[in-house]
Amino acid sequence: MISLTVLFGLLVIIFGIIGAMRGWAKELLVTSAIVLGLFLNSILASYIQPYQTLMVTAPPGTILSMQAGVLLLLAFFGYQTPKIQALQPKLVRERFEEILLGGFMGLLNGFLLVGSIWFYLHQTGYATTDLVIAPEGELAEQIEGLMAYMPPSLLPIPHVFFAVGVVFVFIIVVFV
Repeated sequence: MISLTVLFGLLVIIFGIIGAMRGWAKELLVTSAIVLGLFLNSILASYIQPYQTLMVTAPPGTILSMQAGVLLLLAFFGYQTPKIQALQPKLVRERFEEILLGGFMGLLNGFLLVGSIWFYLHQTGYATTDLVIAPEGELAEQIEGLMAYMPPSLLPIPHVFFAVGVVFVFIIVVFV
């Protein structure tokens, strides 16, 4: 058995290693996909009436599956990026910087993806009864404090609009 906080840290580090191997340009596309997923989850839950009704009436496991499914689907397609030919000659000269910035972007992507899924899992009361045991005691209090720093908490409705705008400005600057 492993603590959720340790698992969270390990997964973020693994995403950082993946980011260092892939490079910052490809990781920027993944960041944009995850931010778009957070945006869609926020918009659906706040403004789409049938979705709001479903979020109230559905069992917690279904709610978790829907929220995490949107994020995982967009992250999957974000990781399925083609080779970026325009940046190849430049990247050969700046290999160390590419690895360092890619690692940082990978850590950010791990925090955004794993932190959001953990937030949704916590929000539904750890609905996956067989896979995750709800924390108890002091650990539960610590995790409750951590939830204030997870991406869905840090990017509520007005902030997620700005995050989407900033991410797409970066994409336009880097790829156009």
